[in-house]
Amino acid sequence: MTKQGKGLTRWKGTLLAAVGTLAVLTAAPARAESPNKGRLSLSVGSDFTTAYFFRGILQERDGFIWQPYGELGFNLYTADENSSDPVKTFSLFAGSWNSVHDEKTLASGSGPSNWYESDFYAGLKANFFGNTEAKAFYIAYAYPNGAFNTVQEIDLQFSLNDSEWLEKWALYPYVLFASEFDNTALGTDQGVYTEVGFRPTFTIIEDENYPVSLALPMKVGLSISDYYEDANGNNDGFGYFQGGPVFSIPLAFIPAEYGSWAASAGVAIYAFGNNLKQYNDNDTPWVVGTTSITFSY
Repeated sequence: MTKQGKGLTRWKGTLLAAVGTLAVLTAAPARAESPNKGRLSLSVGSDFTTAYFFRGILQERDGFIWQPYGELGFNLYTADENSSDPVKTFSLFAGSWNSVHDEKTLASGSGPSNWYESDFYAGLKANFFGNTEAKAFYIAYAYPNGAFNTVQEIDLQFSLNDSEWLEKWALYPYVLFASEFDNTALGTDQGVYTEVGFRPTFTIIEDENYPVSLALPMKVGLSISDYYEDANGNNDGFGYFQGGPVFSIPLAFIPAEYGSWAASAGVAIYAFGNNLKQYNDNDTPWVVGTTSITFSY
């Protein structure tokens, strides 16, 4: 099959998944508040996407791509409602993210050929003043099919909930810093990466059971040091831009005692810096479609 044929099949599959997801969203009674009042929390998701770019670096853009993930949280501390303590919550979290490709991307024959990537991460996060979150975590990017050696990083992320001031026009900005210390995502030198992003979100259909929200996530990936290197070791400070609409709706027909479920579908447009264009056959910009099912408890 040609790349054009595979691309058309991939897009049809994504669109069918989106239509199928929306087709089951029928009227149901209002949902009760989640019964989970304990210290443990769980979130699970499953994405089906038309291409996989890791921080703008092409991993796969053909065939069927499934990306399941999950995270456990353990609440270590919650301040009293009337406390003046700047730290409102403090918790431990750990999770896994995976990418499975029917193209058997770069499989070496030493492992399950379709299981391209399996990441593990764990860390601590704290909420300050009720609107600012800081996360510090370790992450390992492993490749069960033998495509690459495991890459390890230490990451630090800061997020701001600015809805207190901007209300419905809130941007929800964040900044991420990532420092490689074992192997690299690109090039030969261990690099330092930074990412700046926003996710404004609006309710476009008001409904007691099935409100529809529109998010406009966007982010820019930059190299602070040696992250976006070319074959000659030359670093490009600008890596990529990603942005596009994501529509989401709760799956309210699932009883609340089984957690909170939601479905989403969206499109992201990628634009690449000079060093990343070559890895995508100089095809820029590039459009990626994704449908998702998420669950939290």
